[in-house]
Amino acid sequence: MKSGKFWIAVLAAGVVMNIIDFLVQGMWLMNTVYSQYPETFNMEGNPVWFIIGEFITVFVLAWVYDKVYGSFGGGVGGGALYGFYAGVLVNFPTWIFIHLFMKGFSYGVAWIWTVNGIVWAVIAGAIIGAIYKKGSASAVKSI
Repeated sequence: MKSGKFWIAVLAAGVVMNIIDFLVQGMWLMNTVYSQYPETFNMEGNPVWFIIGEFITVFVLAWVYDKVYGSFGGGVGGGALYGFYAGVLVNFPTWIFIHLFMKGFSYGVAWIWTVNGIVWAVIAGAIIGAIYKKGSASAVKSI
């Protein structure tokens, strides 16, 4: 069973990252970048799935952080460093390759998503790390 610290980290990061993604993806990029590619970026899906997906992503990020906690430590700095590595691992070169295979997915958007994904992971990692205390034993028991 996961500890309370884990669930607090997931809840806190999930709420903050949903707000950030709403502002970045839903407001800024939708009105500036995505509107230029209506055939590629149609947001006809139920927004509830975006919210649920964000919490699932944060859950996985926190779960892996718990497994590698000893390499990064707790606190904002340790969590942000972990987030940077996780963000690079997941986002680069993923979006660059997607650009090569997905019609209408521009090279510029690939780089926007790469940078945004890395920054997203740094912020989420910093929030998760802030919940975990540096130097303490792993805050979460193994699954």
